[in-house]
Amino acid sequence: MEKLFEQITKLLKKIISLALYFLCLGVIVQLLIDDKLLGWDPIGNIQDAGPSFIGVIALVVLYLLFRKKE
Repeated sequence: MEKLFEQITKLLKKIISLALYFLCLGVIVQLLIDDKLLGWDPIGNIQDAGPSFIGVIALVVLYLLFRKKE
């Protein structure tokens, strides 16, 4: 049973990591083309968080993702 939970945890970590890579790619591409990506506005979503702490956390997570060494 413990092995099953370990496998599920590894799978969830991989899925979250992949989703964060797509988010970072979306932010970079949107900065380059200065337009929404197929109706997706990742920078606008971060900006809509405004001065709240969630926007800051999102930027920190994006930064740490690119600094992460595996």
